[in-house]
Amino acid sequence: MENRRRVVVDVVLWIFALFLAWIFVRQGIAKFSDTSGWAKAFRVWHFPVWFRVCIGAAETAAALLLLTRRTASAGAIIIIAVMLGAMGTHIWWGRPGQVTSEILPLVLATIVAVGRRKSFFLRRQGELTS
Repeated sequence: MENRRRVVVDVVLWIFALFLAWIFVRQGIAKFSDTSGWAKAFRVWHFPVWFRVCIGAAETAAALLLLTRRTASAGAIIIIAVMLGAMGTHIWWGRPGQVTSEILPLVLATIVAVGRRKSFFLRRQGELTS
């Protein structure tokens, strides 16, 4: 029964990680375009172009990190940081109702970060150096 539970948890973590990767690779790449809706939004929020590109790079890197069990926790932590920053931006600009769009990715990334933490922090036996 314990093995079955572990398999179910692993499958759920993969579903969440793949969903987040699908979302953030698309949104991260979109932030590289000067003609995207993101470019307009970042201008409205008075963020410089380099910041939009850095957020795009962070989101794209996070999406790629989510694709392996070993690095999924790191990718999820990056998403958590970006989502908290996005929520802060909405609140700062007087639109706290817009923070709802960050809640689902924030919750899913937190679940993945916690669920994959052991894979991130523990080394495999063959990786130990003397």
